[in-house]
Amino acid sequence: MNIRNNDFLYLLLSISLAGLAAIALGNSDAKVGLYTAVGALGIVFTLAIIIKPSLGANILIIAIFTNISDNLTDRGYPGVVKPLVAVVFIAIMVRNYYVGQLPKDRKKTVFIEVFLLLYFVAVASSYLVASNKERAMADILDLGKDIVIIYTILFAIREWTSWKQAIWLIIATTAILCSLGLYQIVSGNYGQDFFGLAQLELQGVFDGDNSSTLRINGPIGDPNMWGQVIAAVMPLVLFRIIHEPHAKTKFFTMGVAGILLFVLLNTYSRGAYLALLVVVFLTFFVLEKKINPFVIIAGIGLMILVIPLLPQSYSARFQSLTALTPVSTNSGGVYQDGSLQGRSSVMLTALSMFADNPLLGVGAGNFKNNYQKYNQILGIEFEYGERDAHSLYTQVLAETGILGSIMFLGILISLMSGLSKSLKSIKGLPDYKVYGPWIISLQLAIVGYLVASTFLHNDYLRYFWILVALSVTVIQLVDEQFNYRERASLFGTSFYRRIT
Repeated sequence: MNIRNNDFLYLLLSISLAGLAAIALGNSDAKVGLYTAVGALGIVFTLAIIIKPSLGANILIIAIFTNISDNLTDRGYPGVVKPLVAVVFIAIMVRNYYVGQLPKDRKKTVFIEVFLLLYFVAVASSYLVASNKERAMADILDLGKDIVIIYTILFAIREWTSWKQAIWLIIATTAILCSLGLYQIVSGNYGQDFFGLAQLELQGVFDGDNSSTLRINGPIGDPNMWGQVIAAVMPLVLFRIIHEPHAKTKFFTMGVAGILLFVLLNTYSRGAYLALLVVVFLTFFVLEKKINPFVIIAGIGLMILVIPLLPQSYSARFQSLTALTPVSTNSGGVYQDGSLQGRSSVMLTALSMFADNPLLGVGAGNFKNNYQKYNQILGIEFEYGERDAHSLYTQVLAETGILGSIMFLGILISLMSGLSKSLKSIKGLPDYKVYGPWIISLQLAIVGYLVASTFLHNDYLRYFWILVALSVTVIQLVDEQFNYRERASLFGTSFYRRIT
């Protein structure tokens, strides 16, 4: 019997699947049965990705946004993200070998990719000066894994429809997770955390008030960072409300926006509040100029009326943002708020670390173990033990020095520039109505995440890298579509491939 080369792999995987299934069913040892069943599931998963690569990207997005790997390891189970990344990447490479899956020309993403590589080199180089080598290596490996995820998503999503599905998947996953938090608050069933997907904690959030406030942590276990994720997803939802042509979908996204807003408020994260205000301002005042100005004025008026009517805890949290205004800052308002004082202390500590180690920093992941040394010199805050940097930007400066900071800034600039150029290349074309709102919403999602990052460190930067992956992917897709139109025009064909 002759077997074609491209059938041999499927035959081999099918035989392996049958063998593992037999072992799982016939072995009396529960652990052996469990692991062989997982192996069989892995083979099925690999086959599915080889057939439909975008499935692998979607599974990774769900795994990242649910933070399932950390929740499993916290309960004594092995993590799943790294094995998932390996399986998806290998499956896509196998598919590329047989049918061609990788983009052939990536000239529009080359600067982003170069800065990604150089940033990894800078982070890896900081290992040389790190006092805690173990932490440095953990951060380096995590960054390497995130970069592999970026390329996996780029290689897996090769159609515009699949890219839109990935955005919808982010919206749907975040909405489901937020619905769990909504259920907890409304029902009062705080003991049910849905296997760590809906975590809560009692925290004191107001100075001078000894009472504790219930804060929604989502699957992350940190209310500030969960608020940051929600603030980043909100622009994706807002642009669906504005531009979605189907009424049912529009009403659905309005409901999603309400759920996300409720949960964001209950994180009590001022950084997330500020990020939300920025993206809403950019959406309605800068980008959506076609919206009736009277509607905008009415919306502002409604907000002015509603905020004082909100529960005291929400309005007080909003009002505490005034400590960041220039007038309050000049009068020492920042130092009258314990949380803001602590954040300013760690930020100044990070800058002090950078000043002493300007080239490579103190080492990736090494802010914590250097905090006390520099904090005692500054004397702003008297805290014992380790602390996080509470600002992505000062943390990058402190831990990777000027080299890492320049490369990270290069990623941000080249990314936003690439998205803007993609929009410009299709301006005036029919494609713009299809691509434009989606791309702009992704730009604002990145802006929202980065605004909140002013007050938050990089513990869950994986969410940002997913946005980067989808940005690089859409830049590539727009370039390929634009080139296709040029070739079609050059050869005089009337055929036009629909992208919707």
